[in-house]
Amino acid sequence: MSNPLRRICVGMGMCLVVSVAAVNGYLAEGWAPLDAVYMVVITLFGIGYGEVHPLDDPLLKIQTIVLIVVGGLSGLYSVGGFFELVTQGEIQRALGVRRMNQDLKNMQGHTIVCGFGRVGKMLADDLRNRHVDCVIIDSNPQRVQDAERRGFVAVVGDATSDEVLMQVGVPRAAALACVLPNDALNVFITLTAREINPRLEIVARAESPTTERKLRRSGADHVVMPAAIGAIRMAQIISDGIDPHPLCSSNGHSEPTDFQVISVAACSELENKTLQEARRMLREVGEVVGVGEANGPVVVEHDEMRRLNAADILLLASDRCSIANRSARQS
Repeated sequence: MSNPLRRICVGMGMCLVVSVAAVNGYLAEGWAPLDAVYMVVITLFGIGYGEVHPLDDPLLKIQTIVLIVVGGLSGLYSVGGFFELVTQGEIQRALGVRRMNQDLKNMQGHTIVCGFGRVGKMLADDLRNRHVDCVIIDSNPQRVQDAERRGFVAVVGDATSDEVLMQVGVPRAAALACVLPNDALNVFITLTAREINPRLEIVARAESPTTERKLRRSGADHVVMPAAIGAIRMAQIISDGIDPHPLCSSNGHSEPTDFQVISVAACSELENKTLQEARRMLREVGEVVGVGEANGPVVVEHDEMRRLNAADILLLASDRCSIANRSARQS
């Protein structure tokens, strides 16, 4: 228990004890219970009414004096603890806001995560594991408090607002991730952030395939559809018996994973191969979760007999070293 709360409890406890003792003292002198309680109340609160019964007995006078002194001091002690509790909370809040603003001013080349839902939490945790500084924006104060408890710099606000994006340092940021479950908001955030910082790398989440083109036109560098990636992974596990590593594992613990794009070089071993053959060739270094033409969108391809042409791109889920080595062999 904090010190202010302890003061409040101790003061109220002392006041209660002396009040009960005074009531019992008046009852012992033959007073009616209501008269005894009434006498204690008007004495503690200093109302100034006359005595209920004459205090001829010296012991009753001493008892009343003790009630006034101890009850008054304990009340003041409790009130002081209450004000300390209020002012301490306000000071801590003010210091927290000041510290957050200072951290935001010192950040350079950081990543901004818009939305701290399920995807946002996983993304922020993974970025921290990779030693990447990130700032959280969410309109829900409870989610922002959750982010702060996890040790992140977080701001309550509307990520579509220019003021909020400026507050979190979009002009100095290296990347921005729109992970809200609302495609329209992600499009608007992407458009606003791109206007503020043309060099910003923007990764956007899309729930609908029709939103991908809109996000790219709005300025998104990469568009990720978690539902589509999850669906193709589950289909591969069920139909091909593929080990779910590295995207997920049977023991419930996720492994470090990168989603990176590799290009099919001309005259390489991947050119003119079917997607099924390419999956088999790349299985040791990662899993192909998407394919697309040069300068076109990367989609989850279900046609395993689709042939790869030069300059086609593959979205590969694997660890960094494996992808780098594979790209070097193809170049």
